[in-house]
Amino acid sequence: MLFNRAKDRVFYQTLIDAAANLVEAMQLFRENVETLEEKEQFAERLKELEDKGDDYTHLIIRELNQTFVTPLDREDILQLAVKLDDVLDGVEACASRFVYFRVHQTTPYLIQFADILERSAKYLHEAFIALEKRDFATIRKLSVEINLLENEGDRLMRESVGSLFENPTDPIELIKMKEIYEKLEGVTDTTEDLADVMESVVMKYA
Repeated sequence: MLFNRAKDRVFYQTLIDAAANLVEAMQLFRENVETLEEKEQFAERLKELEDKGDDYTHLIIRELNQTFVTPLDREDILQLAVKLDDVLDGVEACASRFVYFRVHQTTPYLIQFADILERSAKYLHEAFIALEKRDFATIRKLSVEINLLENEGDRLMRESVGSLFENPTDPIELIKMKEIYEKLEGVTDTTEDLADVMESVVMKYA
């Protein structure tokens, strides 16, 4: 029994640690887009956190392969880990694009996207802490907040891309920024996907 509880703790704690790693990445991303003056250094630091996130995912998979009885359905644990990794991969890819697209100036839209992603990551971290406690009411509330932020991301993507076509002067700049805005909106979609997985877990166990 004690062994099972220890094993359960490994799964929950690893997911919580991975979510905390995501929060750190989103905070770095927000700092990055405030000026984009040191985008190369930020991209390197985000890549390190993305690698760390991969390690958490591999640890979850290894534990799933070695554990007969898990605290949640195996598929749910795997989905939670993979979706967390997908969110981190998405924001790291955006930071990389600033470097190889040679984006030198930030925009109000980039800062707003970064704020949405940072808040979403914090809600996800709180939700994983609540999951270990089986605090399903809190998870539901946090899922609603994440969904609202995703809706805000949709609106922001329409506004940001629309603004590029108002007085276009440089088609290359337009193409670069359009891809980045759409990629950022895609990351908000992935945060909502992760929240949806957590909601499905709540429906099973509440």
